[in-house]
Amino acid sequence: MFEHNKLFIMKKIILIFTLLFLTTSNIQAQEKSYWACMAVTVDNWGQSQFVDALDNFMNSDVGQLMPYTVTLSEVAFTNGDDDSTHQLCFIGENAESFGTWGSGPPPSVEGLALFMTIDEYVDFNQIVLGSPLIFDPSNLSNEFTVVWAMDVSDPVTYANAFLEFNNSTTGTFELHEAIIGAKDGVTHYFVARQTNLGSWLKAREGVFESGAVEQFQSAISGSADILFNIGFNLIKSYNTD
Repeated sequence: MFEHNKLFIMKKIILIFTLLFLTTSNIQAQEKSYWACMAVTVDNWGQSQFVDALDNFMNSDVGQLMPYTVTLSEVAFTNGDDDSTHQLCFIGENAESFGTWGSGPPPSVEGLALFMTIDEYVDFNQIVLGSPLIFDPSNLSNEFTVVWAMDVSDPVTYANAFLEFNNSTTGTFELHEAIIGAKDGVTHYFVARQTNLGSWLKAREGVFESGAVEQFQSAISGSADILFNIGFNLIKSYNTD
């Protein structure tokens, strides 16, 4: 009997160490990624010039070597407190991707042309550094995105409720944390993407009809507040492979 219990205990210890090793290996394999998103205002008469200059640079040899996936989106829906017309985002695979951030214009003709175009037509309203907590990079190909800026006072409660909500619905919702540069009170971003606005509205109807929204709101009661939201149409994306 003693030998049987001893063998059982040894098997449990081996199983625990095996699970610990697998968990540790999985965490090490998944590096934490980061993003920097810029809210900008582009002059009406300079929008095509800006897009063309960005296109030329990102499709150049230097642009394709940048350690970021880059997206340019146009503001489709917003409140009256924000004059931004576009959002330019840089998504890096890890912290090292941002090692040379802010080092100046890329050393190429296309890079200098882009910075000259930006200087002439673009005003920067806000630059936010953040990190995805729950995120599938393949979602970046969707053309319509809504972002809710959240003030989360209880991150553990909110994250657990978010996971349950996401798993019980489409599984494509995103949760991001704000690190530097966010507007007052903003700690996190809840993101929903779809192929277009019509598909987004249809998906929204389905989620509400399922009762998942009501359960989610009940679960996060007192742990988070929505400060504002904004909708975007994707214009361009680069280095997505």
